[in-house]
Amino acid sequence: MMKKITLIFLATFISIGIYAQKKSNYKVFPFKSGIIEYQKTGKTKGTTTKYIDEYGYKQADYGESVTKIFGHKTEEKEGTILIGPTVYTINYKENTVNKGKNPVYETYANSKGNYDELGRKSMKALGFSDTGTTETILGKKCEIWQGSLGEICVWKGLALRTKTKIFGMKMEETAIKISLDVKVPKDKFEVPKNMKVEEVEMPEGFQEGLNSLFGG
Repeated sequence: MMKKITLIFLATFISIGIYAQKKSNYKVFPFKSGIIEYQKTGKTKGTTTKYIDEYGYKQADYGESVTKIFGHKTEEKEGTILIGPTVYTINYKENTVNKGKNPVYETYANSKGNYDELGRKSMKALGFSDTGTTETILGKKCEIWQGSLGEICVWKGLALRTKTKIFGMKMEETAIKISLDVKVPKDKFEVPKNMKVEEVEMPEGFQEGLNSLFGG
């Protein structure tokens, strides 16, 4: 259970970035909507498409990939929907959906501090450090952060490239197309009706731990 919550937190956090604002004017990104396409390379190959609306209050990620290890092939299809304080993770194989609480929502929504600093503090809490270097991807100048989890290239709170190494396997996911302030289909933020939704509770003390990390 803890593993599921942690994965939700990590997947969600990267997109809850430097531009989050107070609850009455909640914004994660400085652009209202967007569709970003990514390509995965390394041992795992595939694609991911990210949908953003209402300045990041609504987000959805859908991906398909194939992993080949020692001649064994594993195919995966996954989806994550974030709507404000709620996160849905879709398991297409089991035809189920886990519904949980976005653990960093309240931290950002109710913060009255410097949001740029809060975003950087959160990155540091996850073990990342600003390398002080930049890289241009699709014409966007992004900051490079490194940590034990890998490397992230961030532009305006949006990860344009991530490099990870898990159990000796290297994987890289890079944005190959960015479309901003475009119309996003509403059904991208809808949970499949034919799937069973299961509630996932955060372990006791988990939220308090996050608040202490982020100064809440």
